[in-house]
Amino acid sequence: MDKFCIFCGNKPENKNKEHVIPQWLSKHTNRYQKVCEFGESITKAQIPFCALTFPACTACNDAFGKLEATVKPILLDIMDGKSVNAEQISLLMDWFDKIRVGLWLSELTLAKKVDKIEPKFHIASRMGQKDRMLIIERFKDIGEGLAFVGTNSPLFVESPSVFALIVNDFVFINASEFGLVSNKLGFPNYNKMKLTNNRNAQTLEITKGRNKTTHPVVSDFQASPTRTIIYQPMYRGVPNYKPSKEFNVPYVLNHSLDYENGVGGIFVQRGDNQIKYIDQNQTTSLAPRAKDPSTIGNTLQDVFKLQNFVLSSRADIDSRRPADSLFWRNMMAKNIVLMNAYATRKK
Repeated sequence: MDKFCIFCGNKPENKNKEHVIPQWLSKHTNRYQKVCEFGESITKAQIPFCALTFPACTACNDAFGKLEATVKPILLDIMDGKSVNAEQISLLMDWFDKIRVGLWLSELTLAKKVDKIEPKFHIASRMGQKDRMLIIERFKDIGEGLAFVGTNSPLFVESPSVFALIVNDFVFINASEFGLVSNKLGFPNYNKMKLTNNRNAQTLEITKGRNKTTHPVVSDFQASPTRTIIYQPMYRGVPNYKPSKEFNVPYVLNHSLDYENGVGGIFVQRGDNQIKYIDQNQTTSLAPRAKDPSTIGNTLQDVFKLQNFVLSSRADIDSRRPADSLFWRNMMAKNIVLMNAYATRKK
């Protein structure tokens, strides 16, 4: 297997090393020398956070290092209950894209299966392309810790759309997919994709948006005093979105951070479940009220539940050959087994 840059996918130029879980985060949580587990999906590799590194071009590493430096104070401010603005939240969503895809590539590389996954993509080509969602929960007295959940799912290996990052007392569940939140936030809607068992999909078909928000945004995943949910419609990955009449409407223009680059605005739901658009001049606190640590298993179950939801809501898995349908349904069934394993999980 040839070495490739984890960011651009090319042969590394002036080869450097990228820590998939940034050094500042593993040190902040006192886990730099501790072992991280990738689970049992395709590899049982156990290596320290400090050694979880992969090749990168020096130029790519430097560019993404700037994102790390910018996001570090944003994440720490959120965990401290401080207010952040829409631009900062969007950068945080970029960072979660980076971590999620980086973990996916890491596991495939360790299992020596990265060349067998199609279509091929890397961090730079996946970051900021599709709708994004971030669930934030906080637990009382968990203490220091750093872990990721959902990467041990066979479905994550096939479709790396959902994972969770546990940082001390906080659990962040991140999801990304075409059309995941766009329709309910008033943006243009996309048809379901027709998947085969090698993850190829048809071209997206776009329909007119509702030009208003609709609750719930994602069924079965609602906000509460102990759960904050962030949504961001993204259309950068949609071919020819700028000439499209469905996108070139006042609602999309007025609810986007950067229409020219396909970056939608930030919407937040908290305890009252109202969907609030965060204007670029506004700031907001995102930290929810802390929960009883005995309920953390329920939150971790939601990672696998959301993985299944994302697949079933976006992919028409019964539209192809029976073998393809069976393949994806088996992936979802395995997720239910993993989900049930967390039923009694506690602190």
